[in-house]
Amino acid sequence: MRDSAPDSDLVALREDGYVVLHSLLSAAELAAARNHADDLLRGTGWSDNDFDGRRTRRVYSLLSRVGSFESLLLHRRVHHLVTASLGDVYQFGMLFLSAVDPGQGTQPLHFDAGVYPLPRDVEAETNVIWALDDFTADNGATLIAPGSHLWADGRRPKSSELVPAVMPAGSALVYSGRLWHAAGHNTSETTRRALICEHVLPWLRPADNHILGTGLDGLRRLSPGLRRLAGVALASDYLGFVAGQDPERWLQATTD
Repeated sequence: MRDSAPDSDLVALREDGYVVLHSLLSAAELAAARNHADDLLRGTGWSDNDFDGRRTRRVYSLLSRVGSFESLLLHRRVHHLVTASLGDVYQFGMLFLSAVDPGQGTQPLHFDAGVYPLPRDVEAETNVIWALDDFTADNGATLIAPGSHLWADGRRPKSSELVPAVMPAGSALVYSGRLWHAAGHNTSETTRRALICEHVLPWLRPADNHILGTGLDGLRRLSPGLRRLAGVALASDYLGFVAGQDPERWLQATTD
């Protein structure tokens, strides 16, 4: 397994708005991630709205129980692409585990960066969907509109412009936050599990408040890499400090 992305991956991400990185995880890594997903999903009910999916289970606040997901969230080949898109400093946006159960219909089409009032040509986020199960057309693999990250405001995909992001378990779909997409219709008899992680520019408010969700003690227990992505990092000398200090230094020097 390569630690950095080849030039072709970056070209695909910039021109098509997405790239599928096939089979990044070893059998042991995938098995551990699946087992952890099952533990987190146990007892979780379906979402209560059409967008999240009324036959879809979601688990948030993952950094307080990151477990074997850590190697996925810090994967070097994925972050090579994110850094190329967003720069050296960025943070987690939304972060959640998803289980799309049989019978779940197609999600409304959207682009993730639509939560921000920014021009369409600003790359505010670059995201990843980790396939914990095979993504197939039958089980609702993510539908994407290739090249739609370059579309002007107001243009929406036609059904003929959508293709399923088919990939084997252990693969990752890295895509622009401007790319139009949606979870597909699961017509199979099995659940499709995925780990979804958004990465956003450091001066944006992330959709998920990881600092509050994880807590100070929880942040201290994280690895430095995860703390940085949780938002414990300076975006610049005067953006993101705590009491005039580097937040990492402040966190380690204080107690609750």
